[in-house]
Amino acid sequence: MNNVISLFHRTARQGKPTLAAGQRAVPPAPAAPSVPAAPESAGLTLALTIQRGDFSLQINNTLPLQGVTALFGRSGCGKTTLLRAIAGLDRHAGATVQCGAAIWQQGSHFVPVHQRRIGMVFQESSLLPHLTVAQNLLYGFNRLAKHTPIQLQPEQVMQLLELTPLLQQAPEQLSGGQRQRVALGRALLSQPQLLLLDEPLASLDQQSRSEILPFLQRIASQTGIPMLLVSHQLDDVVKLADNLVLMQHGGIHSQGPLQQQLLQPELAAIGAMSLLHAKSSGSKHHLLQLSIGQQQLQLPAPLHADTASYSPTSYRLRIQARDVALSLTPLNDSSVSNQLQVSISGINPAPHPAETLVQLTLEGQPLQALLTKQSVERLELQIGQQVYAQIKAVALD
Repeated sequence: MNNVISLFHRTARQGKPTLAAGQRAVPPAPAAPSVPAAPESAGLTLALTIQRGDFSLQINNTLPLQGVTALFGRSGCGKTTLLRAIAGLDRHAGATVQCGAAIWQQGSHFVPVHQRRIGMVFQESSLLPHLTVAQNLLYGFNRLAKHTPIQLQPEQVMQLLELTPLLQQAPEQLSGGQRQRVALGRALLSQPQLLLLDEPLASLDQQSRSEILPFLQRIASQTGIPMLLVSHQLDDVVKLADNLVLMQHGGIHSQGPLQQQLLQPELAAIGAMSLLHAKSSGSKHHLLQLSIGQQQLQLPAPLHADTASYSPTSYRLRIQARDVALSLTPLNDSSVSNQLQVSISGINPAPHPAETLVQLTLEGQPLQALLTKQSVERLELQIGQQVYAQIKAVALD
């Protein structure tokens, strides 16, 4: 990851980001009819034990059914196995799967996958090659509409995912990102109460990944359908998720809001980073002026931002710990314009023996800085101390 901070715009109309730094601009869906939100529920209750050879998956947890929840962990930790059990693709004796008030599996009771009101998207789009985009989207929809309450109409989904120009094309004529957008549309038209996404970006090149991410963000913000995302790419998780479930060795190691979960020491080996929420306070000299609590920071405005189309009011900032420096006092004779007062909340070992991970609090939000042990000792940093976090504006996208 080359950027210090990746910036994700949020529109005044939407509660989730719709544009990622370095990605192709995707303007908000034009005047789409409102999409009814999925009903809130107590959560997704899971109790299961799966043994396959030397691998054992043991889960006894309740996952949130709000926003985007990411199942994150190394390959082989059990993410996809768990997702398939939730979907009902695999049946395991003794398992309990309950989605809100709906019991999908318990004892001898088992609801088959086609009755679970789940939309699924996998690494491969699995579109029917002999059908057009329109036919793939509507495959099964008309039959479903006869006996299922319809909350998402085809026109809404086509508008949401900007599929109208593609309707008469065959799948082989589409890019990887376009195929995944059609797969997402088909999943939404199944009228799901829950979306399951199994590595939906894994088979895409970088450009296609950049194209599809804003649409996933748009789905999360405009439909209200809870999403369960399987990924082993922390970058994708930080761009999309509200909650993170960290899986290790066939179990759930920890779970909670993404901002707090990023502090887990297990993630430091991948690349310690932080997620900050900021509000817009205008722009000047092609620089966005943002506020975090009572403090201000600035960064270059994205060149592709169409300010005539929307007015972002809040932002989601991803900051790598290695790109945060600390000083004991503000640096007046420095080119670094972003100097934010923070307090030290923790000093912990880092994966490299020469480094230290310093936990900070910025206006109530967690921030991390990766420093050398030598610097920590030279500055005599201590928990509770007030210091200044230095972040270069020109490094922000």
